[in-house]
Amino acid sequence: MKVIKLKDLSKKDYQRIVNRSAGTNQSIMPAVRTIYSEVDERTIKALKQMIKNITLVQKAQLTKVKDTIVETEKEIKIWREWRAIEKVGLYIPGGKAIYPSSVLMTAIPAQIAGCQEIIMCSPPRGDGQIPSSTLVAADMIGLKKIFKIGGVEAIGAMTYGTETVPAVYKIFGAGNSYVTAAKMLAREIISIDMPAGPSEVLIIADESANPKFIAADLLADGEHGEDSACVLITTSKYIAEKTISEIKKQLPKLATKKYAEESLKRYGLFAVVQTIQEAINFTNKYAPEHLEIMTKNSQSISEQINNAGSVFLGDWTSKSSGDYASGANHVLPTGGMAKMYPPLGVDAYGKWMQVQECTKEGLRRIKETIETIAEVEQLPAHKNSVSIRFKS
Repeated sequence: MKVIKLKDLSKKDYQRIVNRSAGTNQSIMPAVRTIYSEVDERTIKALKQMIKNITLVQKAQLTKVKDTIVETEKEIKIWREWRAIEKVGLYIPGGKAIYPSSVLMTAIPAQIAGCQEIIMCSPPRGDGQIPSSTLVAADMIGLKKIFKIGGVEAIGAMTYGTETVPAVYKIFGAGNSYVTAAKMLAREIISIDMPAGPSEVLIIADESANPKFIAADLLADGEHGEDSACVLITTSKYIAEKTISEIKKQLPKLATKKYAEESLKRYGLFAVVQTIQEAINFTNKYAPEHLEIMTKNSQSISEQINNAGSVFLGDWTSKSSGDYASGANHVLPTGGMAKMYPPLGVDAYGKWMQVQECTKEGLRRIKETIETIAEVEQLPAHKNSVSIRFKS
């Protein structure tokens, strides 16, 4: 068997792979309005509230598009200016579940940032179609370029481009381990938001926590798939035991039982520690995607957490609140990557461009420093680029 790197494929070759793997990859947006009748008013109402709350949070994150001007020497000014990334790609998963929420979480910040071209790829389901609610969510915020491509093929299409799918400069959105691996490989050519792979939740609980709530939130994460991680760290053996009992009660009622059950078998952890400090230390090493703190003093514990994607304080901040409706973003770093990656926000859809300005007198003030360091580094052209400006 001959192994060919994706980057060595022609666009025509790659187009064939994409077509064979996911059917047509023509943009399907012109037909989207026909599927509004398949989405009930309750769902439309929920999506509207999500759009409102996500927009409020994301707009607050981009407070200025020009940095403070710093005058390092008289008549020398340095500042930064915000520029949106022109072309971005959104990956919306859809293999085991339906994710209109992910459309809003990834697209709204892109629009607020000012990205000129937004591409969305999502895998079709068994009937060959992207779920109606996913398409309606996209239409409600004005997305136009949507392609029925999933998995590694979608990441490749947005990375290299095909005859119909434009190449982008940065890809956003979570997926399974294969999608995450493809995004990591794509970083050789473009940028990505973060290595967002299988979901995970870690809950810190003391004796005041409600085992019913803990069990419900662990299952809410586990139902994403067999590779989800569900972790409880508590100072109370009683809370741990009651949580297990609650899981046994709640699990049979879930249509997603097989996923949640398998995730608990594979990656479930229920640990009893002597002190809350032990739980904090473990959490900072684990760096969970979702961290719930169900304790009497959740705020003070949160202040000691350095590594977590999104933190949920108190019994009433359910995991699903951040997944859907609070306005917080649910695209988060996983697999320990919260140690160095932040949650997705509007700032990820742009970059700061550095600007500097010197007058003749300003340049004169740093002329000797430039010439001296240029001599030290043995770069005569660097020295000349300033010296020539002052020769009569």
